[in-house]
Amino acid sequence: MKNQYLPLAKRVAHRLDQHLKKTPAGLTWDISHSFAGQWRYYDEASLYAGASGIIKFYLLLAQVSGETRYFTTAYQAGQELAARALAPAEHLEKAFSKYAYTTGLGGVAQALAWLDQAQPTPRFAQAICQILQGIVAEQRPDGAWSGQIGIVADGGTALLLGHLAPRYQIPGWQAALRKFGAYVLRQRQVDAHGQAYYVGLDLNYVGGPAAKFNTGFPLGPAGVAYTLLKLAAWTGEDRFTAGVTGIREFYEYYGQKEAILLPHYHPDTEGICYVGYCGGPVGVARYFYQLALQQDDRQAARDFAAAIAGLDLVQAPAKRSAGYWQTENYCCGTAGILNLQLGAYLATGQPAYLTQAQATGQLLVNRAVQTTQAVYWHQAFERKVPTNITAALGYYDGAAGIASQLLELGEIEQGHLNTHRLIDDPYPATWKLSQ
Repeated sequence: MKNQYLPLAKRVAHRLDQHLKKTPAGLTWDISHSFAGQWRYYDEASLYAGASGIIKFYLLLAQVSGETRYFTTAYQAGQELAARALAPAEHLEKAFSKYAYTTGLGGVAQALAWLDQAQPTPRFAQAICQILQGIVAEQRPDGAWSGQIGIVADGGTALLLGHLAPRYQIPGWQAALRKFGAYVLRQRQVDAHGQAYYVGLDLNYVGGPAAKFNTGFPLGPAGVAYTLLKLAAWTGEDRFTAGVTGIREFYEYYGQKEAILLPHYHPDTEGICYVGYCGGPVGVARYFYQLALQQDDRQAARDFAAAIAGLDLVQAPAKRSAGYWQTENYCCGTAGILNLQLGAYLATGQPAYLTQAQATGQLLVNRAVQTTQAVYWHQAFERKVPTNITAALGYYDGAAGIASQLLELGEIEQGHLNTHRLIDDPYPATWKLSQ
């Protein structure tokens, strides 16, 4: 039997191919029609919406299909990424910080590392090393890069450095992580109820509401705590492990008894609970899983299950809600839910999670726009502008990320998986069903 989602994924790639454009260095994708709002969209090289993330999909598709043309396209797109990374004073459009993982040069380094692993290429390695060396060299004296400690900004930069620097033998990487970890620990806060937390991203930085913070993963306390756990593993310093004390309890205190689902902003005045990676249980569950894995914390394992159960409080993904609007993408929507359900199945072996994942996969298929040659998804990327419907191409936002999760579901149904994980995705990258 073949992966049942392979034909659909090929039609997704066919549509993506229609947006390819040649550059002096290679190829990239034109994402100019992926968004049509009032504010700037992300860079066409970014991991979030552009080439770096689309490459991840093409690499998986090449592996599952056995067709080298998908790898060839990804490789040529990598040549363009390397050229951009090596350009003087390069800075991606709308990056949260210069070396941000999802929106900045950090994501470019990640995509090039996947390609370099598959086919070692000196120019790719040169670009990766330049980015990693820049991270070390441009760290501020206080230990930060931008001052925003969430995974969406400096936390993601640190995770990338810890992930790739040993492979590329970057001098000073552990010292840089120690400096950043010390900076993070100084940002710890305790609220009037005695609950500890970290602010991953000052909402003033993005024009958000005053005197509030995001409770989710890449912008919230869970992601900062996840980063501290990884810093502890890479540096061997217990102070970073101690720095996560109280974060699990923060989510328990403000969550429900058997299910953890927090409002998007805290303190809450709107009652809007996101469900996805960016602001809901899909992302927060990653912290609980990593905590349970790294510290053998049984309560964290229970909280992992409680975060998954948080989706049931708003009946996601079967039912829409204020925090789960018309979005199927990996960041805010249905594909992110599928990622969690698959991760939970791989982590626990419980068949119920695979059953949930299969139902979510069918929802994604049902909600797709399908022609004989192309597949894509209509979405309202902006929650506050639900009539602004587009069909994005990228990984965190777009068809590449959605199709990737469906392909992974199809592989798991076949009893195996071999995929590239993002730096804040803690679930098994390789897996084989025990007979």
